[in-house]
Amino acid sequence: MEGGSAQASRATGQTIRKKAAITWGAVGVLLFAAVIVGGLSVFRAEKVSQARHDVKVIALALDGFARENGDYPKGTLGEICRMLRGEMVNGQNPKKLDYIDAQPHELNGLGEFVDPWGQPYRMSVDGATHVYSCGPNRIDEHGEGDDITSWK
Repeated sequence: MEGGSAQASRATGQTIRKKAAITWGAVGVLLFAAVIVGGLSVFRAEKVSQARHDVKVIALALDGFARENGDYPKGTLGEICRMLRGEMVNGQNPKKLDYIDAQPHELNGLGEFVDPWGQPYRMSVDGATHVYSCGPNRIDEHGEGDDITSWK
């Protein structure tokens, strides 16, 4: 009988070790998930912070262009962005002043400034300078919802 008792004791020990391994495995998976979720939250916050910075810089650049040239730039969004980057377009920005230094990854194929989610920034200078990002949901809510604006 002693042999049977030893076998039962080994089986019980193996079962306990298996349960402990499963428990620690589950804890590890939960910790990994928490780190991923936390990391994504930080990554999202960094994008929102970058968009907040960008809309203010673009708004300041538009105002600086207007002070220097007597009026806001006119044209397509891509043309306006080119002028703010120092190009002369349709006779506008004749001094070729550079108001914004944009990196290639901050522009789309049309030369428009893009937000951290890859969407073009929206700009309007009707009475006041308004620049906004469509925000994390990438839906143009005209400065509402989760849009990130230069005026709020």
